[in-house]
Amino acid sequence: MNKKTIIAAMIIAGSAASSLTALDPIKRKPFHVPLPLITLLFDGTTFDEAFVTFGNTGEGWAIGPVDDRYVKDTPRERIDHFYREHATSAHYISPFEAQVLERVSKKFEETLTIYERDLKGGNWERLVYLDEQLTVFMRGFFYLYCASYNSFSALPKVTRVADTLYEETPNSIKSDRRVITWRENPEQVVKLRIAAKELQFQMKQWRSKALANTEYDPRQDNTKQFRETYELFVRLYFNLPPASVLRKKIF
Repeated sequence: MNKKTIIAAMIIAGSAASSLTALDPIKRKPFHVPLPLITLLFDGTTFDEAFVTFGNTGEGWAIGPVDDRYVKDTPRERIDHFYREHATSAHYISPFEAQVLERVSKKFEETLTIYERDLKGGNWERLVYLDEQLTVFMRGFFYLYCASYNSFSALPKVTRVADTLYEETPNSIKSDRRVITWRENPEQVVKLRIAAKELQFQMKQWRSKALANTEYDPRQDNTKQFRETYELFVRLYFNLPPASVLRKKIF
């Protein structure tokens, strides 16, 4: 084989490899996503609070490891009210925290309904658009939930979405890769749909037992099923190694 033939063969092989590894981005199809915005605030490297807003209303709800606050900033009114918690009871859900978590979880449930429906219909253009917002929300949800219970062990560590798994950009190649993985794996889609529905159910159970129940005993743990189901959903969503015990419970 002469030199020209070798070079030609290398070019052809390289072109073939490129065609196999090239990622064709999925066109985004924008739509209204009901998720609230959770902004994480840090004092240096120390987590300070998770600040929740629902649309452009001028209102915000902040939950920190100990103290919480309600903020309203409009042309007519300025409120910054603190809700102090005693250190000995900060790991219990306060009425203020329950109100915020219940409203956030309802929006999360609405989004899961949209997500499952689009998975069923193979609406990849909507799913890749949703991914950018949902991944950011899930990272914020970890901090919001853990701050409410004043413990970073309140949710499994894997649910604190790593920075390497997502990008806060409307054209994230990580979103494309994630959705393409689902599109090419029907079995994964079925598992994600089941996990999304189960998470909705367990979230409703958590809300009714721990958030909306006026006779709730904060010393009781009514979150176990929700925490396990949420961990499974996160693992499936980000294509992370499965937890075999959890897989047996649902699949």
